[in-house]
Amino acid sequence: MAEFVKVAKRSNIQPGEIKSFVVDTEVIAICNVDGEFYVIKDECSHMDYPLSDGILEGETITCAHHGAEFNVRTGEVLSLPAVDPIETFEVKVEGDDIYVLMEDY
Repeated sequence: MAEFVKVAKRSNIQPGEIKSFVVDTEVIAICNVDGEFYVIKDECSHMDYPLSDGILEGETITCAHHGAEFNVRTGEVLSLPAVDPIETFEVKVEGDDIYVLMEDY
């Protein structure tokens, strides 16, 4: 059953910043895009490297290892060498708390 899990404080993730978190067995990354928070699986679909090592510019995250680009809002692939989208998670913010919808939690 899916449920929202408190993962982080919004005050700890500044605009343009990416932070990685382990929730149960899932590694996720929270991206702050101009005060809006998006959550992705912290794994490039090209070669399983952590996307949190990359660069966030607007809604685009660039993998530090091979340069694949993704939209953090939709998971869409924006450039090669990746061809598969990345997983995204539903997020809600209440006050300073960031919650992520996790399956089977």
